[in-house]
Amino acid sequence: MVPNRNEVVRVNGRAQVVRDSDLRAQMAIKGRVPDFAIVVDVEEAFYHCGKAIIRSRLWHPDQAAKTEGLPTYAEALTDQSQSGLSHDEIAERLRHNDKNRLYDE
Repeated sequence: MVPNRNEVVRVNGRAQVVRDSDLRAQMAIKGRVPDFAIVVDVEEAFYHCGKAIIRSRLWHPDQAAKTEGLPTYAEALTDQSQSGLSHDEIAERLRHNDKNRLYDE
């Protein structure tokens, strides 16, 4: 998917998660090497029409469903995980990750 484009590229095939260090090193961004990589054996790839994107109004956030009343990510993780962490601890970890663990500034 490309932002503000309706068409998508569809890929069919097999995928596997790998830890190959040489492959992961090629994927480093700003010196950060991913822990895992996904290798896709593409059997076919093709453009797919944008009907689903258009119908969903994905690129029209002003028309998106309201999120008031829905649990936050931290609330869902607190409720559904068995981490033993409090909501505040999980929320702080998520804030830290958003601030410090992204590749982009």
